[in-house]
Amino acid sequence: MKHRTITLGSLCNQIELPCPQEHAAVEITGVATLQEAGQGDLCFLSNMKYANQAEETKASAIFVKNGTSIESKAVLIPCDDPYLRFALHLRALEAQFNPRSGQSSSAIIDSDATVDPTAIIATGVIIESDVEIGPHTYIGVGAKIHKGSKIGAHVNIEAGVVIGSEGFGFAPDGDGKYHRIPQLGNVIIEDHVSIGANTTVDRAALGATRIGEGTKIDNLCMIAHNVVIGKHNVIAAQSGVAGSTTIGDHCMIGGQVGIIGHLTLGDHVKIYAQSGVMNDVPSNKTIFGSPALEHRHFLKSFAAFKRQGK
Repeated sequence: MKHRTITLGSLCNQIELPCPQEHAAVEITGVATLQEAGQGDLCFLSNMKYANQAEETKASAIFVKNGTSIESKAVLIPCDDPYLRFALHLRALEAQFNPRSGQSSSAIIDSDATVDPTAIIATGVIIESDVEIGPHTYIGVGAKIHKGSKIGAHVNIEAGVVIGSEGFGFAPDGDGKYHRIPQLGNVIIEDHVSIGANTTVDRAALGATRIGEGTKIDNLCMIAHNVVIGKHNVIAAQSGVAGSTTIGDHCMIGGQVGIIGHLTLGDHVKIYAQSGVMNDVPSNKTIFGSPALEHRHFLKSFAAFKRQGK
């Protein structure tokens, strides 16, 4: 992908990296993968599995991890985290590739909503009454923000997201008929949260469903009523968290994970993809499987299971 020409020295300066003086004038005109790069492109190498590609690439410069030693015609820029540094460069380029500004004339915004003037509201968005949207927040195409939702600053909400829809609450009577429980709470989304396309976050029955600062949620996820998610978590696509579950800080949840309701997960928990979580999880645990077990226990159990078939 091509962009406006920038010298390697200026590029490194923007993302606070030292640049070898003899290469400061090298012109960078685009970003690409190692395999697809040509003259003028910048790439990154964070996994030595792809070292051969880095040695053969036609790129002009590569971010590499400190101490990396490879033979390449490209200029190597050592850094602490090549992937992160590359991402920071992409952030600086984002306005060129994906300009966003203002509020679309097709958006429907209730007169009782409070939308910061720096927020960007895309085509077809619906924002109901008593909603608050903070500065530098982006609400994507066709997203719906229901009554009473509070969204902080620098939040990114992608197309088709629904925030504050009614939680799934029904009470059975003696005849087995289900009666709707009014969902009278709201949703609070803190600063620097990212929510992927077509994800839903239900409002609480009472109180608030809360997404903590810096948490990143992928596409097609379901966050049920009264869930509380802490700070700086990542949740991959097609995962679901059932009602009234609490998740701590700095957790990593893989794709298609299901977490039942009324659980407590600690801080720094890692959950492998397609796991089914049915019990509380203490901090600093890695779990896998369905029902999910501590990772090493799952591997032992699976090995025993395989032996049973012989």
